[in-house]
Parts: sequence; structure tokens; C-alpha cells
Amino acid sequence: MMAYNSRSRLSRKEDSLELVPLQKKVSVVVCSCSHSNNVEGLIQLIRQHMNDVVETVRYEFLPYNIRDMNKFDLSGIDVLLLCHSIENRRFSITNVTDALYDGFLPRARKHLGQSKVGVIAHDFPEGDISSEKLSSKMDSFRHTQSTTFESASLVLIGGKLINDEVQLNDEQLEELQEFFSNASSPPAQEVLKVWLHKAFHFFTCNLLVNV
Repeated sequence: MMAYNSRSRLSRKEDSLELVPLQKKVSVVVCSCSHSNNVEGLIQLIRQHMNDVVETVRYEFLPYNIRDMNKFDLSGIDVLLLCHSIENRRFSITNVTDALYDGFLPRARKHLGQSKVGVIAHDFPEGDISSEKLSSKMDSFRHTQSTTFESASLVLIGGKLINDEVQLNDEQLEELQEFFSNASSPPAQEVLKVWLHKAFHFFTCNLLVNV
């Protein structure tokens, strides 16, 4: 697994995209229970090389405590990219012992829509994410932590995301850019579901306040 190179296939692809207009750019929030330094390289990569589909990108800290995490305010978020370091909290995202996001990810899907939720599990050793092992690693991830894939339209596993050492391969970077592009124009059915969820939540909260 090589670190991201500024003249990779993604960068070369930018030249062919410059004249293709998009309906809307997205605003991305990168959430993580880890320090912002752990994802700074990814944030800079998005800011510099995906600005044809991304208007803004910022980091927000996600609480360690699951109870506080499930109170995390999703209002005002356009696109959510959850980055989980396996060095910080193991490879426990959903459906497994000590899973952190069993409540958070389904809530994000209901509030934002699946097309606007992405997950990157990172800090894997290079040997675990080599081209020979990556596919089987993803198959195992999909089988054992299915709620992650039911909640997010993008799920990736990679190495370091710090500074200029972004250990995602070219295909994964293209998937990430396509995720942002798709998030800019979600399906009408998904938009309706999100609107109904927010309306129900709004009226339920007002009803409880007035009781």
C-alpha cells in the first residue's frame, strides 16, 4: 500500500473533470474519536484534490462515550465521513463485541440519508491492506459488521491518514470522490425518507415539550 501521490490516477482524472459542471458541491464533516492529526492528511487531500465536488471539509470530534456519541448533533451536517482508527478503539464498528457505532450509524443514516454517510476504518498495517488481502478483508468486514454497510454508502479500510501519508489506493480514492458526487444529488426516495424522519422527530419533540 503506497502513500497517496499528488500525480496519481485521481489527480490525472481531475483534468478531465474540470469542464464537467455539477449541480451542487457538498460540505463534508470528518468525524473521529481520534485527534484531528490522525485524519489531517485525508482532510487536506479532499480539500486540495476533490474541490470539484466538495465545497468545504472540516473535522469534528466524536465523543468516546457511546451515550454522548448518540447525542451528537447531526443537524447542519450535509455529508458525514466517519473515520475510525483501529489503533484507538480496535476494529469494532458495529455488530461485534465493544462495537462503538451500533446506534450512531443508523441514526446518521435516518437523519442524513445513506448516500450522505461514509465510513473509513484506518491505521491498518500495510500487510493487512495489500492488494492480495484487501478484498478478503472487506468481505469479512461486510459479513461480521453488516450494520456498517446498511448505514453507509461508502465503506473503506486503509492505512494511515496523517499529513501527506494517506494510505488509500487509487481505486479507493476514486470511490471516495464518487461518494461525494453521489451525495450531492441523493435519490428522491431517500430525500423523502429523511424529510419524514425529521418531521416526525420535530413534531414528537414539540408534543413532549407541550405535555
